[in-house]
Order: sequence, then structure tokens, then C-alpha cells
Amino acid sequence: MKKSLKFFSTTFGVSLLAFGGYSLVFEDDILLPNENKNVPFIIKIYERICFRIEFYHKMFTIPATNKLLPDPLPDYYNKPQYTLVFEMTDLLVHPEWSYSTGWRFKKRPNVDYFLERVGKIFEVVVYTAESGYIASPILDEIDPNGWIQYRLARQCIEFRNGQLVKNLDRINRDLSKVIVIDWNSSWTQLQPYNTLIIPRWNGDDNDNSLIDLADFLKAVFSNNIKDVREVLNDYKQYDDPIKAFRENQRILKEKTEKEEEKKEEIQVIGDNNKSWFSWIPWIY
Repeated sequence: MKKSLKFFSTTFGVSLLAFGGYSLVFEDDILLPNENKNVPFIIKIYERICFRIEFYHKMFTIPATNKLLPDPLPDYYNKPQYTLVFEMTDLLVHPEWSYSTGWRFKKRPNVDYFLERVGKIFEVVVYTAESGYIASPILDEIDPNGWIQYRLARQCIEFRNGQLVKNLDRINRDLSKVIVIDWNSSWTQLQPYNTLIIPRWNGDDNDNSLIDLADFLKAVFSNNIKDVREVLNDYKQYDDPIKAFRENQRILKEKTEKEEEKKEEIQVIGDNNKSWFSWIPWIY
């Protein structure tokens, strides 16, 4: 039996082993890493099966590269200071199904305003859990002006403990300058302090949250902030950070208006006093 196996492998260059209708083929002339030629044949087969299982497991659960984005431009270029990463599904579009059309993606109100607003001040990256062949035509349709600079799809997401995980360590950017907008905290569990969790869009046609989100991002990160995680941490206490920002803006506006009214009243009183004292020289 041993001679026949040796003859088979020498003649055809492969060893064939069948399990329950499945065939595993191993090339005898190619050694695996740290493989010893002198080990028994059955041990060699076992090691190669383990190697193949580990290889395909990594292929389906870990991105092929540690750098999902190219290296950033040097500092002497006029480039955005911060990188904005956000999900596509239920943030820009919403999937809907019907008997007549099947699955379709509905565009969220004010997407054009949002992309133009953030595209002028951020390096914009879409990091979506959708497959690339689904996400690419959708992004082509909703972003004809190319405000989104990079697209990362499901193939760039890791699979850990039965969950999809967006590992920001792989995007090749300084995390102190990376802002993530998402609605699923489990997807961004590795970098929670870079993430702003907002409510997912359910397809409501009267939604205006993207306007508030764009204004929030521009207002908060227009200043020279050394670490965005410190700012994002202040808003993590709210279930709806954008709603909290909108309320803070309303309070600030009311306070400013009251201060302006008070200044006007003081100005009017001052003008009246000046007009009254102006008659004093005529008395004398």
C-alpha cells in the first residue's frame, strides 16, 4: 500500500484522499511552511488539511491587506484635516422590498446637501456592510459629483465571534483624526471612542436629520481639534446626538437673541440720556 501511494504521487505529482464524496488534493512537491519531509504520510495529510482550513478561514474572515486606504498625502498638500467614515445602508439609503419591484434602495432626503457639505471639509469614506457589487452602483447614483473619495465594502470587514467588525486600524489613518458615523455599535466595537452612534433611517420622507448632521460636523470640527475622540465622547451620553446638538443650538440662539435685545435696550437708554443732556447747554 505504501509503495502504491508513492508510485501514485510520483507519477501524477499529487496525492488524492477522499472523505464522504469530497476529494482533497495535495501537491507532494510543494512543502508547507515548517513542514518536514520525513514525517509520516498520514501526518503530512493532516497538517495540510489544517493549513487549508486555516487559509480559507482567514480568506473569508480577514481582509487581504492591512492597509485598506492608500497612504495619506504629505502635510504640505492642501488636504482635509479629518477623515469622515460612515455607513451607507440606513444612513444614506434604505432597502425596501415589494412584490412588484423586489429589493430597491430608497435615497434619503437631503443626501446631496450632506455629501456636498461634508465633502468640502473632510476626507469622506463610505465603509459599508453591503457587498461591493451592491454598494458600487448605488454610490454611483447618489454621488455623481464624487464627494465620496473612498469606498470600502463588506470584503473589507472582519468577521469576529459571529459578528461583522469594521476595524479602523486597517484604514491607514491617524485615529485621532478619524470620525465614524454609524447606527450599529457592534460594527465599530473595536474603536468606540471614534464613533458617533445615531438612529438609523427607516425610510421616512419627512426626515431632515442629514441637514442637522452636516451642520453638526461642520460646526464641531471646523476648529483645530487635536483629538476628535475627546469631542465625540461628550456626545456619546445622548441616544440621539444630533437631536441634542439641535437643542443646544436652539438654546444658544435664544441666549444670543436675549443678549442682543439687552444690548439694544441699553443702547436706547444711552441714546435717550444723551438727547436729554444735550439740552443742558441751552439752559445756561
